[in-house]
Amino acid sequence: MNVHTNIEKAVKVNEAFIYLKKNSLPFETIPLSNLFGAVEDIGDTSLYKSGIPNELIAQIDMSKEVPETTYTNDDSLVYYSPFESDTKEHVLKIVKLFNQLSSIELIIYTSQNIYEYVNEFSNSNISFCCYTNPNKLTIKSNKIITHGYSARSFIKQKMPIIIIGPYGLGGWVTPSNINYLLKDNFKGRPSGDYNEFISLEIIVDEFLEIKEEENLNDILSKNALLVTNYINNFSTTDIDNFVRKQNKLYSDFMDTNKRGFLAPKLASNLEIIKEKEATIIRRKEINDVLFSLPESDLGFLEDLKNNYTCQKLKEKYEMTDNEFWEIIIPLWERKAIVFSL
Repeated sequence: MNVHTNIEKAVKVNEAFIYLKKNSLPFETIPLSNLFGAVEDIGDTSLYKSGIPNELIAQIDMSKEVPETTYTNDDSLVYYSPFESDTKEHVLKIVKLFNQLSSIELIIYTSQNIYEYVNEFSNSNISFCCYTNPNKLTIKSNKIITHGYSARSFIKQKMPIIIIGPYGLGGWVTPSNINYLLKDNFKGRPSGDYNEFISLEIIVDEFLEIKEEENLNDILSKNALLVTNYINNFSTTDIDNFVRKQNKLYSDFMDTNKRGFLAPKLASNLEIIKEKEATIIRRKEINDVLFSLPESDLGFLEDLKNNYTCQKLKEKYEMTDNEFWEIIIPLWERKAIVFSL
């Protein structure tokens, strides 16, 4: 069993895998047929929206994987490119924005490959610090621009944070807007368009608002408390147990001597739509039709809600092994059903 941090590695493996999502972009496609579990940040919903059932998703707080920070009283500014989740195009957008603000010195923390891509476009007011392990970094700054799960950690460390993400300008984080920004996991302006235009004037206003804030320490303390409470509201998932459970389910499913004792059920993200001549099964979030059934087969579908084992279902409908698994295996490969022990 392997845990992969990106799809490119995962699809090269000829066994089932658990996919660990760190990318904040929503349009990745995961090959469901050999997926048996996925891990994502607590603020993301994109895996669910990509068609993976809730039962196969565990959530963890990925904001632990960011640098230690120290607040300074100067006017320094840092852009922190979230480890393994930013893109060359987004960092280039930051570069182009601050090329137009030559009076502002900006340090960009990013990976070597992104640096090599964007450096030649940068003016002299922008410098870079390349890193490979965020846990070994210490950032000293007066304010930090970032997005995604890293924002939560910087806020917990009582740093002034401005959100500029894939979905535009979320702005200077305060107790009055933090819950609004949390709902979209600090990816930019909630309900914003991907790669939407950001006004220079508004960015400058955000900087001035921080600089002129008389109650800055109070705001930063309240921000830290709100984010801490948000994280604590999620039940902590033991990822090792999750991986072991999903791995055992997969192993039992692949073992012809054990699979009969598994109980299949319809995945939680499916809905059943009954029409005149057929019943349509589709995923709620993305509205794609997985399959349709004639009314005569509806009883079998309803029994997938009753916690029957595969063996009991096969006996109830008097199917041979081949007949039964020719139905169940395609359902599992498309993640229309999940198994329990």
